Amino acid sequence: MRMRPHLLIMVAFCALTLASCSRRDETHKDAPPVAAAPLEFAQTTPDAEVRLTFPEAIKAFGELHNRLFADGQSELTAFADQAAKDRKELTAAGSEPPPYFRAIKWTLPAQSEHLASLYAEQSEFTGGAHPNASYQTVLWDKTARQAIDARLLFAPNADLAAADAFLCRQIEAERSRRNQTPTTQTATGFTCPRLIESHLALVPSTTAGKIGAIEALFAPYEVGPYAEGAYQIRVPQAVLRGLISPAYATDFAGEPVPAPAVQ
Repeated sequence: MRMRPHLLIMVAFCALTLASCSRRDETHKDAPPVAAAPLEFAQTTPDAEVRLTFPEAIKAFGELHNRLFADGQSELTAFADQAAKDRKELTAAGSEPPPYFRAIKWTLPAQSEHLASLYAEQSEFTGGAHPNASYQTVLWDKTARQAIDARLLFAPNADLAAADAFLCRQIEAERSRRNQTPTTQTATGFTCPRLIESHLALVPSTTAGKIGAIEALFAPYEVGPYAEGAYQIRVPQAVLRGLISPAYATDFAGEPVPAPAVQ
């Protein structure tokens, strides 16, 4: 089974002169606004079931919503087309392949004055012992109205060593809880991840309008065996104090809201 990496974030640049942009504005000033993308796309065929969903809150970010919907719909349509080809070949070879499945579920967990955070939980099945899973994340600068690299959350040359160590300890603590026995990251054969290289999402604060933590999202196999499942590890903003970029420092304060209860 293979995952199909793709580029989520595309930033368009206008190269027109001021005069030409002005003429364009006059030409289209009475044009109707671009229709908002739907919150769901779903398709089921004998070969594949695909589904794309968005939260209601994404409607506040029309440009991003339209882009993510177009990218997701294109990706899922291509997946369904490939499923038909794969299953035709497998059937001709005497196999009885099950239908494929791929779902992309977007969530908007938090936003502040300058930032909005989105992440997608992706699941895919193309035959084999179990489905695959992965995360995608987007950080949206509400002022610039564009997606930003998560590295821009942090101050230039910020020393994240202490935050990385905290992240690793929290992974070990959660693993030990799940296994009901103390288990270090080294014992699993997996290395400790770096925060800045992880899929990052924002966590709302108990202080209204602020961010209380950064959450690192890890799919199965990224920091542990598949059987352990996914990890969502919070790094409170207090641990990151002094490391956040001045451009976003005022967006962080207080304590993270309580995490959902785990079974």
